[in-house]
Amino acid sequence: MNYVKTIVCFANSRKTSGRCVAGKEWHKGKPRGWIRPISTRPTHEVSEEERRYEDGGDPQLLDIIDIAYDLHRPLSHQHENHVIDPGCYWSRRGRLAWSEVSNWLDHPDSLWGVRQSSYSGLNNRVKVGQEDGRSLYLVEVDRLQILVGRKTLDYPDSKRAVRGEFVYRGVTYRLDVTDPFVEREYLCKADGQYVINKPVLCVSLGDPYEGYFYKLLAAVLYPERFK
Repeated sequence: MNYVKTIVCFANSRKTSGRCVAGKEWHKGKPRGWIRPISTRPTHEVSEEERRYEDGGDPQLLDIIDIAYDLHRPLSHQHENHVIDPGCYWSRRGRLAWSEVSNWLDHPDSLWGVRQSSYSGLNNRVKVGQEDGRSLYLVEVDRLQILVGRKTLDYPDSKRAVRGEFVYRGVTYRLDVTDPFVEREYLCKADGQYVINKPVLCVSLGDPYEGYFYKLLAAVLYPERFK
């Protein structure tokens, strides 16, 4: 027997052949815990068909959505995972106003700790075995610097990428952006650095890769995006 939970969508980010959707449970207009709808594929991404509304629409950030699930399937680094019922359409109930987003923020001391960085990131990963089960945060920062271009001069043939650098509680983070809207917006610009002031960030912990879980900017929310 499946069950339905209602979420406010705070991420619809790219993942392998589909998307990683995530949101906080909506309960009578108040936030509860995080939920990540997943498929039964090995990498858990949700396809376009699986996440589709009955009118053919795709979930947008801040949509309030009813989703049917088959079971809760927590992983060591992602306790929020619920397996969707792929035979059911998702149903849009409304949309959270931008003015209400501040009531849905998280306030962790850090984003899964610090002092673990990759060659092109900064405080952007967690060693496997050091995860705590929580893989999603919604935080506000004063300034997000968008970095467009190749990640490093050591790989001149690598593809251009979009990364985000920001300060949270006095610590600087530089993470890969997996928000498709932001990637499209900035990949069409010249290589360089751009600034978004006062954004709200959905930061996610990805699946294990070569001994680490990588922190990702799954969504970048700012007022102009919702006008």
